[in-house]
Amino acid sequence: MLAAVVVTGCTDRSQVTTPPQPEPEQPTSAHAEFDALATRFLDEYYEFAPVHATADGDHRFDGAWPDLSADGRARMATWVDGMLAAADRIERQSLDEDRRVDLDLLRARLESLRFSADVERPYENNPYAYAGLLGSGLDDLISRDFAPLATRAQSVASRLEGVPKVVEQALANLQPAEAILAPQARVAVAQLKGVRTLIAEELPAKTRSAPAPVRARIEAATPLALAALDRLLAAVENEFIPRAKGQWRLGAEAFAHKLSLTLQTDLSADEVHELARKTHAEVRARMAEVARELYDPLFGEGALKDFLKRVRMPPEALDREIVQQVLGALAQDHPTADGLRDACEANLERLHRFVADHKLVPLDSKEVLKVIWTPPHARGYAIAGLASPGPLEPQAEGLPSFYLVQPVPKTWPKDQRDSFLREYNTFMLEILSIHEAIPGHFVQLYHGKRDDSKLRRVLGNGPFVEGWAVYTERLMVEAGYRGAPPSQEAAGKLPKGLQRIHRDEQLRGKAIELHGLKFYLRTVTNAILDHEIHAGTMTQEQALQLMTRDSFQEEGEARGKWVRAQLSSTQLSTYFVGATAWFRLREQAEKRAHDRKQAFDPASFHNEALSHGAPPVHRLPALMGW
Repeated sequence: MLAAVVVTGCTDRSQVTTPPQPEPEQPTSAHAEFDALATRFLDEYYEFAPVHATADGDHRFDGAWPDLSADGRARMATWVDGMLAAADRIERQSLDEDRRVDLDLLRARLESLRFSADVERPYENNPYAYAGLLGSGLDDLISRDFAPLATRAQSVASRLEGVPKVVEQALANLQPAEAILAPQARVAVAQLKGVRTLIAEELPAKTRSAPAPVRARIEAATPLALAALDRLLAAVENEFIPRAKGQWRLGAEAFAHKLSLTLQTDLSADEVHELARKTHAEVRARMAEVARELYDPLFGEGALKDFLKRVRMPPEALDREIVQQVLGALAQDHPTADGLRDACEANLERLHRFVADHKLVPLDSKEVLKVIWTPPHARGYAIAGLASPGPLEPQAEGLPSFYLVQPVPKTWPKDQRDSFLREYNTFMLEILSIHEAIPGHFVQLYHGKRDDSKLRRVLGNGPFVEGWAVYTERLMVEAGYRGAPPSQEAAGKLPKGLQRIHRDEQLRGKAIELHGLKFYLRTVTNAILDHEIHAGTMTQEQALQLMTRDSFQEEGEARGKWVRAQLSSTQLSTYFVGATAWFRLREQAEKRAHDRKQAFDPASFHNEALSHGAPPVHRLPALMGW
């Protein structure tokens, strides 16, 4: 995402006065210096990045766009260098553990901003970044009632009036066309069309109750904004895509550097890749064990024995075939394309009740979660996601989080649509809803926004966030979560083997466990793809083979992930690295309880672990006083 805006200049560090040496029980001068730097960072960064400010819940710059001109980018680069120099001058060892964590998060973000500007250069080669900027900059003002409509509509009007300038800067920056990244440009087309719908239809509808003067501004700005957007869309479709030859792979050296900034652990890129390959084999072996337990219930008594007598193949190939057959049979129970969102929503009350009854993770019934279709301007990246209120939102209580479900594209051929729905069958949707909602992202994010450190709320560590969601998938399965059978009418339409699975709670739990393992195998595979695509030369054919044949994904899911892997780098590794760290932390917590001759209390452990925002997971023991 692009991050720059018109600024009035940076605060010189010499202007920050250091308070007198405090008494021992008071904050040290290093504490005061860091606190001042943290405040300065949030103030000045948000002035550079007003769209990020809106998303994070700081509404001082809601009417502004970033300055993406060459001068604006140069000012931001100078500011990043100055902030890094100021951070280097702070005596890290004089800080308490909380501030040391925050300082490291701050440095990682600044270094990431520098890396983006110097190496990735999205403002010069990535139309997708502009599509995301425009969509978020407008949608975030109307998707939640964080302020009265009259106030938010004023900001909508200001940003609409600024769209032509953003497009003008984009068209100037995205030259020459040969430097454009083709995968990003192709996805940008669909998202820019979604932004057009947002401007032409959604903004007028959602601001119709605003005061007349501001409605008049919106009406006057809309045609000019649409005309500008159409110029950008035409350039992407007719000029950029036909000529795009930009290198979207990072390369081994750049990938390793960016991964270190993303993960904030001591693991190297090669170590992550090696561990992922090893784990991939282990998960496949466990999937084969579970699949064998489900084979006879699905295909009839003695079916597995008969199959093993008839088939002669190497053990690895035999296990793959058994898993594929079982997954294929279970995948016949899936929602329709139109019912995908409703199927996800139906899981939430059951998940909430199970977590509460089993005292797994503290829940807050005042938090609001709504399941919605992913807005058009945000589609094309992932099947599902969780959009929560900004971490600094002053009126966050009562503001909804959105569990986003991407519709199955109507333009897909029938076989691709059917493949996608088999991937997201009834059992897989249980795991998806655990991950995205309860007790995954939804729960973690509302716990995290209550941390005292504003900086940590804003600069949360990706592996902490994604790792928690993956960790909860296993947590729920190990706690005995078994979902619920379909209605009698729906069950009657299923094959007899699937009816047997649903009638028996133990078997239904096994089916969910198998899909949890498949989902975790996807997590592991993501890390392998991330490395071999961006630090290597993996082709689309090789990636699809890894995902479909070796990781049991349907082709529709695999093709979507190939697109996502091209659009991003290092983010796909956060799931596996973070989950591994969470599993290790849980083992440490259980050992501590055992050594103290105490019963392990998961609710207390999770409550304490989630109360520190989202630091790197390996920093939690020190923050928790271990």
